[in-house]
Amino acid sequence: MNKMILKEHKKVRELMIINEVKQKRETFMLEQARSIAAAEGLHALTLPRLAEETGYSKPTVYKYFPTKEDLIVAIAAQSAAIRASYYERAVTFQARPREKLYGLNALNFGFLHGYFREMLDFHINRLSLQAGPTRQKELYENENRLVEIVASVVREAIEIGDLKLPEKVNEYQILFTLSSTNFGGYVMRESDSPVMKKWFDRIRFKDGGFGEIVLDGLGWKPLSTEWNYKETRKRFFREVFPELLDESGGLKKASGVNLDNPPSVHWH
Repeated sequence: MNKMILKEHKKVRELMIINEVKQKRETFMLEQARSIAAAEGLHALTLPRLAEETGYSKPTVYKYFPTKEDLIVAIAAQSAAIRASYYERAVTFQARPREKLYGLNALNFGFLHGYFREMLDFHINRLSLQAGPTRQKELYENENRLVEIVASVVREAIEIGDLKLPEKVNEYQILFTLSSTNFGGYVMRESDSPVMKKWFDRIRFKDGGFGEIVLDGLGWKPLSTEWNYKETRKRFFREVFPELLDESGGLKKASGVNLDNPPSVHWH
């Protein structure tokens, strides 16, 4: 009996090692794919090129990513998973819900900007349906995590009385409105149109400040006129993400990468 148990444990251990190796290999390939796309554009990212850059054989690469679309969706799914892990940590911030939302925006347009940009560009180009069902499922699950985390902040605000929803409006409609504001702001900020740039400059955008007019209009307390959100941002990083700050309290750099603007994939 003991021999059978030991044999079973050995099989389980072997499977764990195999899965760990697979995960590390896939993570490495995605890192290399992201580097290629960030440096040269998505058109330069092909499966043979990825095999060349990683040193893996073409059959190995195709085993993980049968098509280029699967590879692209895998990058997007990874981006969503990374953002979700930061979101889950961000909402532990001991603060009022609107401060938590402000912290999330500060992450999206700061440390997580590259991943946030990938998500927006990815959906603008409608690439998810071109991948296989497994990759689609992975992406949708991670994106759903993001939605539910932010929706929980809206629900918390309602429960403690910081936000009173208009009649027949729910938290997901509020979330949709805020997301639309972020999407529109992103398009204006990234556009090469001089008209868009001029328009964007006129709103005097500050990182983490998207949606203030919308939130004030909803009466979401504390209003921007009655709260120092600049101090909230400092406290958010100091208390929740201290490892991202240098000795002066500013966002530091790591491995030569500016954490305020990490590399991102350009979907063209």
